Amino acid sequence: MAGGQGTRLRPLTSDQPKPMIPIVNAPCMEHIVGLLGRHGFTDIAVTLQFMPDEIRDYFGDGSDWGVDMHYSIEDAPAGTAGSVKMAEQQLGLQGERLLIISGDALTDADLSRLVEFHEEKGSEATMVLKSVENPLDFGIVITEEDGRISRFLEKPAWGQVFSDTVNTGIYLLEPSVMEEIPDPEEGEYDFSKELFPKLLDAGRPLYGYVTDDYWEDIGTLEQFASAQRDVLDGKVKGVRPPGTRLRENIYVGRRAQVDDDELEGPVVIGENVRVDDGAKISPYSVIADNVVISAGARIERSVVAEGTYIGEGAELVDTLVGRNSYVQARARILERSALGDDVIVGEGATIAPEVKVYPHKTIESGANVTQSLIYETMGLRTVFKRGIVSGKFNVDVTPEFVIRLASSFGTTLDPGAVVTLGRDSSLSAQVAKRAMTAALLGTGINIRDLRAAHAGVVRHDVLSGKSSAGAHVRAGGDPDDVEILFFSADASPMTEGDQRSVEKAFVREEYRRAHGGEIGELIYPGRVLEQFVERLERAVDREKTSGATIVVDFCGGVAGLVASRVFSRLGVSAVVMEGFANANAVGEVSGTSLEESIERVARIVPTVNAAFGAVVGPEAEYVQFIDDKGEWVPNDVMLACLIDQMHPQRAVLPINLSRGYEELVEAGGGSVEVSRTGLGNLAIKAAEVRADFASLADGRYILPAFLPAPDCFMTIARVLEVFRETPLSQARKKFGDSFGNVVRERIECPWSAKGRVMRGLAEKFGGDPDAILTEGVLLNVEDGWVLMLPDPDSPMFYVYAEAEDGDGERIMGEYVDLVKSLIEDQAMLSS
Repeated sequence: MAGGQGTRLRPLTSDQPKPMIPIVNAPCMEHIVGLLGRHGFTDIAVTLQFMPDEIRDYFGDGSDWGVDMHYSIEDAPAGTAGSVKMAEQQLGLQGERLLIISGDALTDADLSRLVEFHEEKGSEATMVLKSVENPLDFGIVITEEDGRISRFLEKPAWGQVFSDTVNTGIYLLEPSVMEEIPDPEEGEYDFSKELFPKLLDAGRPLYGYVTDDYWEDIGTLEQFASAQRDVLDGKVKGVRPPGTRLRENIYVGRRAQVDDDELEGPVVIGENVRVDDGAKISPYSVIADNVVISAGARIERSVVAEGTYIGEGAELVDTLVGRNSYVQARARILERSALGDDVIVGEGATIAPEVKVYPHKTIESGANVTQSLIYETMGLRTVFKRGIVSGKFNVDVTPEFVIRLASSFGTTLDPGAVVTLGRDSSLSAQVAKRAMTAALLGTGINIRDLRAAHAGVVRHDVLSGKSSAGAHVRAGGDPDDVEILFFSADASPMTEGDQRSVEKAFVREEYRRAHGGEIGELIYPGRVLEQFVERLERAVDREKTSGATIVVDFCGGVAGLVASRVFSRLGVSAVVMEGFANANAVGEVSGTSLEESIERVARIVPTVNAAFGAVVGPEAEYVQFIDDKGEWVPNDVMLACLIDQMHPQRAVLPINLSRGYEELVEAGGGSVEVSRTGLGNLAIKAAEVRADFASLADGRYILPAFLPAPDCFMTIARVLEVFRETPLSQARKKFGDSFGNVVRERIECPWSAKGRVMRGLAEKFGGDPDAILTEGVLLNVEDGWVLMLPDPDSPMFYVYAEAEDGDGERIMGEYVDLVKSLIEDQAMLSS
């Protein structure tokens, strides 16, 4: 399989296909061809798509490697399985047992043992599996004790990592398996997404061969550099750098002009390399053929591609340099940066860490390059956290970052699509939204700009069919933070799949550019707030709200913009503690703390004979309630009161909440659907099952009949409907000061250990028919339950427990010890 473009490896792959990326001066695919030959696989078919002639011209008929090579070229993407089917048809391979292997992943897997395993098990399809530290970007495969595959999971979240054995893309297939692949003309068809799940559902014999041999997916620049070091350290059997081996893993090619005594291994020097006196090449450096390194230059842990010239006194530190580049005198290229082919770095210029310079660029002498030309690098998993993009404004989330993020978002949408944008009143949100606006327009996306409006208004505009997606920018919990929310076409939070699409575009750094009449149009629609209020009015029973009095503090949030209109339309007399004179006059509003707001509202509620008081968070999602006696109602108790009085017929609750809520729902004649943790997962699940209520028990309540997300006005209206006749102070007496008996312990867990811990838990409890592996591992134990769950955004693991007698600590202890022991085992393994 050699059709990959290697977009995450750019700029190194801008002018060459990914399988041709050199590992210690030989293309990655050459190492794989050598591996195949050593194990007797001499009939090789190669599937090609991107820059096929580069590969075909290099390998020819394969005779130089003692194999027979043929080529199948895709004109249009056919999917992984579809491309193999096409090769089978074009090259007449029908009826043959096939080994499928990638030409762009480095491995020394024992393919002979794979064949033996396959035959021993009577398998139709055998996958080579490998344990990795971070399995998030791979397809996870779960096997039974005998190796039979029981489950597939593509690109999981941390809570779904029930194994750290991932699909390496190496398969051994019987002809009967190939017969299941449709004709490539019918469209794309993948092994992992379609073929293997189909075979698994049919009960066909699929097996996983877990290997301890070396395997590295050369998918990123970091993995590319890591593979070079692994070969130099001798970790990859059968892969030897070209050239004559000297002491300490020093390899020197023919006609190289270098003082051998000055070299310290491991290091590779290619053919016709010239290293002048006074130049220093440090360990873990790979210098390709025809490179010149001038006097005084220093190369440290770097890879320099063929034909490059390094000038006098230049410095390369832990960097990657493409072919035929020219690094002039005293230039500095610093850590984790990468240059494409034919780049000129001027005399005395500095390229800062983590900067990418794409091919054919010239950097002026003395320049200090701190941003990528033309693009910039960013790790995949640094963009979304729990479905939201957030960080310190002008530190993590800069205008430049927002432009790239919005360009990525716009690129994933169809040209000419419409996106609704809104913001809160903060200065940071205004700046970020303007950056988003420019970037989206530049990708050919039309924008409905609602200016200052809370997220509920933006969601309403999307849900009403005015646009196909939405985004809202607001300040975070810390005044220095900014948050960006993205909404799908149904106004629910962006799905994890769509988040990954945005992240891929972000990492690939390739954005659609619109020109002329294709540039997006900026629209300022009218009556949006009025339409939001009208929608709310239709969703509320006005007979139950009319004439009521409430006290509300919006904590300076932009939702105050529509407060008077909402409450007057509902017939509610509202004492609003804080609002806006002009929400479009942007500026920071001096507010009080949450505790002060609750105390202030609590004092006023009894004096005006209000039904209750509400303190709304600035983002207009969280609502804290004060009962009619002026007493604050804790969030967990408020959720119990609502369920008890509302009688929802279908509720969605996260997996880590007290089972007491489920009992309340069922007592009212309803049923509960369990979701993964996090507001985005909860909202998406509620929309999927058409629930009428959902909550995290944290002050956010979702009423999907109105919007598939929390909205303070709908929450207040529904609470007013429910507690108009039965006062909130009376309803809460049933539950006391807290609800449920869930206890939680947080355990530090390094990122590198998470996969092993999840695998250990899955192996221990996977055979338990009562275990639930929706997210983490949930066990029903005697007199209660236990949930072991990794945190998706930090190096933490959580253990939740609840006991019927209220002593959750009693049943939690042994599972906390289990998680800690698995973490310690991984630490010992790593050391």
